[in-house]
Parts: sequence; C-alpha cells; structure tokens
Amino acid sequence: MKSMNNYFLSLITGICMAAGPVLASAQGAGAFPQKPVKMVVPFPAAGTTDLLGRAFAKVMGEEWKVPVIVENRAGAGGNIGTAAVARAEPDGYTIVLGTFGTHGVSSSLIKDLSFDPQKDFEPVTLLALLPNILVVNPNIPAKSLKELVDYAKANPGKLTYASAGVGTASHIAGEYLKSVTGIDVAHAAYKGSAPALADVMAGHVAYTIDYLPSALPFVQSGKLRGLATTGTTRSASAPDIPTAQEAGLKDFNFVTWYGIFAPAKTPRDVVKKIRDTMLKAADDSELKKVMASAGVEIVVSEPEELAKFQKFEIDRWAKLIKSANITAK
Repeated sequence: MKSMNNYFLSLITGICMAAGPVLASAQGAGAFPQKPVKMVVPFPAAGTTDLLGRAFAKVMGEEWKVPVIVENRAGAGGNIGTAAVARAEPDGYTIVLGTFGTHGVSSSLIKDLSFDPQKDFEPVTLLALLPNILVVNPNIPAKSLKELVDYAKANPGKLTYASAGVGTASHIAGEYLKSVTGIDVAHAAYKGSAPALADVMAGHVAYTIDYLPSALPFVQSGKLRGLATTGTTRSASAPDIPTAQEAGLKDFNFVTWYGIFAPAKTPRDVVKKIRDTMLKAADDSELKKVMASAGVEIVVSEPEELAKFQKFEIDRWAKLIKSANITAK
C-alpha cells in the first residue's frame, strides 16, 4: 500500500491477497490501453472529487502515453454518472471515481437504485481518504467538542446542525455524532456545502460537519471555529485542530473516501494495470502537493482490499441510516 490511516489499516489486516496467475484477457494487459481512457467523475467540476480525478488522470495519461479524459457526469448525488459506468463495456476504457456516497451509502438510502454498488463493479483501488471537520458559529459558547456536546445536552432540541443535503456525508456524519453522544439536535438540509456553511456563519444554525477543504478556509479566516476533525489522526492541513477521538469521543471515526471502480467483468489483468499505474501516479510530487494542500490523504490499495473496505462501509452505515430513518430520492 502507498499509505493509509489507522482506520483503513485495521480493516485490511489479515486479508489474503489474490494468489496464482492472473487471468489473461483476449486483448492482454500488455496492450492496454490502445486508445483514450475515460474516467467518469459523477459530480460537477471544481469540487474535491473532480480535483482528485483530474490530478490522477493527468499523471496516468503521461504514463500511458494516451489521454485519460475526465468526464463530469453529475446528477442525483453522483448516481447518474455511476449508473452509466455500470452499463459500460467492461474493457477498462471506462472507469468511475466512486465515493463514500455512490459506493458506500447509496444502496441504503435509495430504494430503487439503478445499479448495485458491489455486484455491478470491479473494485480497482481505494484512492483517497478525507476527514470532515466540525465547525461552529463563533458565537456558540463552545471552544471544544466536549463543550459543544455539553451545551447541546443542556439545551435539548434547541440547536440545529446543517448538512449539504439529505444522505450526504455531512448528514451521515451529523447523525453519527448524535448517535454516539446522545444529543438532541435538529437537522437542516441544504442544497450543497456552500449554503450550509453560509448559514452556520450567519448564525442561523449552530454547526455542520463538512468536508475539510470546503470549511477550512473559513476557519482560517475566523468566520467559523473548528472544533474537531473526524479521522483518526490530525490532518496535515489543520494540525492545530484535534481529532474527535482526541477530544474525548473514543473510536469516533468518519472519513469520506474515494475509489476507482470498473464495470463488472472487466478482466483482472486490466484492473491490475490500472491499479498499478495509479500506484505510480501517487508518487508524483506535484500530485502529492496538490492533494496535501486540500487535506486529502492518498491511499492506493489492492482491489481485494477495496472490496473488503467497501463492504464494511456499506454494512456500517446501513445500520445508522435505518435507525435514523434517512431516505433519499
């Protein structure tokens, strides 16, 4: 593995890597790729997912000497573009940058999802981990996560937290915090991170648990107060902000994750070649610099490790989604 945080490490310990000869495709991995490869990013341009996809696509294209084209196919929380890749030819020329949302919680949130996040895809590699950050309006009398929890418990039903929308990572993270601490806090769903953060800054809602790259600039400018990040280790881009575990929530861990998936039945040798090229790309100094500045930890895994991790995440969050009665259309 390229790198991983302790959370991921605990999941993959003891995995038996696939042994024996790799099945050969009719084309042969040695010949792949012979034409441009399309990486579908199922979200709009300029977001973290797009930044990650374009950074890897650039380096992969340079390695392969053929273009790796990023196609932003947004809509339905990433599920439109993801569904298109599920139906694509399983030859390695169309892959998708899947996320915590599309490949981790979508099947629990959406009753009639048009694809199966596990059966319709070949896992290629986990690509990155990104912690969220809990931020509050500076007027909230809480300078730490413990003080926020105590304040919420002293004012049951009076506080509201914001999310980027029903079923988004910030919504799941918010309900996760409620389940762990037992606080009684209302939920306000917005249409994206920007309006959610704006209303926290305006004091209309108390806090949100948003993507680190989205919220950190407002913490640095003093418009928001950062209380805790949600990974197991402090973020290099916010070293002065403790983790939720350091702040007293033992075992609290929430990371948004990103992985590469190919259509089901893509030949194993082609999957391996894509994964191995991404491992090389992860060593690119410019890519590492860009990702580090965004607070993104690059993690390149074996396909089998991603499959195990994905199943763990699906099972883990399905329980919370059911108990909190979260549904998304």
